[in-house]
Amino acid sequence: MQEEVQTKRAQAAQELRDREEVEKELSVVKAWIQETRELLLNPTPDIDSLLQELEVYLPSKIYVITYRQNVDKLAEQQQSKYLDLYTILPSEISMQLAEVSLALGAIEDQVLYNTHSPEYKLDINGSRIHDMSEKLKAISTKFKEKSPDVDHAKEEVKTLFEDLDTCGRTLAELDAAVQEFGRRNPLLAKQLSDAISKLSEMHHHTSRLADCRNNWLKKAVCYLDEYNEMLDFIVRWSEKAKSLVRANIIWNSSVHLQEQIRMYQAVLRESRELHGDLESMAEKVELLSEVLQVESMSQQVCELSRHTEELQQSIKTRLQSLQDADKSMEALEYEVKALHVALEQVQATLTSPELARQSLKEQLAQRQRLLADMESFKQQVQAVQLCQSALQVPEEVMPNLAICRTALRLQQEASHLQHVAIQQCNILQVQGDTTAAAQ
Repeated sequence: MQEEVQTKRAQAAQELRDREEVEKELSVVKAWIQETRELLLNPTPDIDSLLQELEVYLPSKIYVITYRQNVDKLAEQQQSKYLDLYTILPSEISMQLAEVSLALGAIEDQVLYNTHSPEYKLDINGSRIHDMSEKLKAISTKFKEKSPDVDHAKEEVKTLFEDLDTCGRTLAELDAAVQEFGRRNPLLAKQLSDAISKLSEMHHHTSRLADCRNNWLKKAVCYLDEYNEMLDFIVRWSEKAKSLVRANIIWNSSVHLQEQIRMYQAVLRESRELHGDLESMAEKVELLSEVLQVESMSQQVCELSRHTEELQQSIKTRLQSLQDADKSMEALEYEVKALHVALEQVQATLTSPELARQSLKEQLAQRQRLLADMESFKQQVQAVQLCQSALQVPEEVMPNLAICRTALRLQQEASHLQHVAIQQCNILQVQGDTTAAAQ
């Protein structure tokens, strides 16, 4: 009896150890099943991470089937064991084996579909969704970049629009593939659909950016035309002003000076529009900076502003010199002309035939009156000399001025006429005295 009791106790203890071993092996499979279910039922929102995890946990059907074969082998061993004991498999063991086997079957079907799905393989191997996202980001970045010129910008926009159209067609294909995939695999449909939705939103945003860029480019063409039109006007004015500033001033007479004054004033009148044009050009550059690289244009506007300001200042300085010279030249010419007229009148009187037909007494009286009138020559000569000293022209050109040579000649003539008149008066006086003595 004691031996039989001890034997039954040993058998019971062995049975417990066997059941613990079975439960231990099943717990490993259950843990894997739980982990896999959590992945399939609650996958990561990041599609790239999701695909990586699926690749780790669900690499192939062999990995899943191995667990099922182990469970089937364990069930067969337990069946054989209890058949040898002429009893049935305990319900607590059979239920666990059936539950695990059923769960493995369901996961096997899911894994077999996932690992054989063309859409899944497509994303795992090619990462089309990720590639599409990166391509749209690259296109968006390109649309935000500034081009060196309008022609380059037009060509670039044309190419980017073609790339964007290609992305749109690829996105439509991906969307159709994901919808088909979702009908057969609802566990992953949400994550894939979310990824496609994000791509669609990104594509829409990039399309709006493309339209905005294209519209800006059309405006840029108009802005650039206006800029070039103003640039052409300023360059032409600068060339005219530069030529005028480099030319030598003609100081000969007030007529020449006034002609040059009118030229300088006309160029200055044209320059009144320069400041407004330069401001408008700077505004156009600011607008063009949205799509173009405008560093050189900004520098061009600054250089033009500085250069035109220098030319305007040079022209104003020269114009002031011309106006001052003209004012002093007119005064000199007036005095020289007055002196010349006075000298001609005296000369005409002295050489008049009528004077020669008069009596000696009358001739003497006439010449004495002329000598008295010639005293005013001194004041006229002084006025000429004063205007000549006040003449506002460069000292080096004064000796070559016709008006100065004329003034000198007239002064000499005035002195000569006075001397001739005095001589004639003396001769007439002597003749008169001789005639009176003879009588």
